Amino acid sequence: MFDEAISLSKLDSKFLLEVNSHRYGRNINACFACGTCSAGCPIHRVYPEYNPRRIIRMVKLGMRTEVLSSKHIWYCSTCQTCKERCPRGVGFFDILMVLKNMAARDGFAPPALIEQARQVRQSGLSVPIQEIWVNKRKELSLRPLQGAWEKAARLMEISQP
Repeated sequence: MFDEAISLSKLDSKFLLEVNSHRYGRNINACFACGTCSAGCPIHRVYPEYNPRRIIRMVKLGMRTEVLSSKHIWYCSTCQTCKERCPRGVGFFDILMVLKNMAARDGFAPPALIEQARQVRQSGLSVPIQEIWVNKRKELSLRPLQGAWEKAARLMEISQP
């Protein structure tokens, strides 16, 4: 991911503690960098720069900005192979979910995710219903599809930091 030198002043010593404080980030300290997670990862085969072991090492070093702003944390296909094969039960998939939530909270979410959140907040649906489907449902005497936009907007409001 990153090959350039990182200044010690840019490292966040509290980053590992923050990840560790989350329920699903607790096992990160059990990782001893055996590489089983990377060896079985289908995404790592396609994108060699995506390396679960390296992401964990960067978290442990305190490279907060580099990890959270990285596009690589969003590559995971959620197959959970890393979790199933890890000899220490680290559960990289769970740690990655913590990192993604932190990244989104800190403003590093991908534009598509931000747009999807906006759409849910606006209509209660993650994808807008096209007019052709609305008309087709009327023709077939099916009830109209409606999003629970009030509930979704309230939920999005509550989840804001």
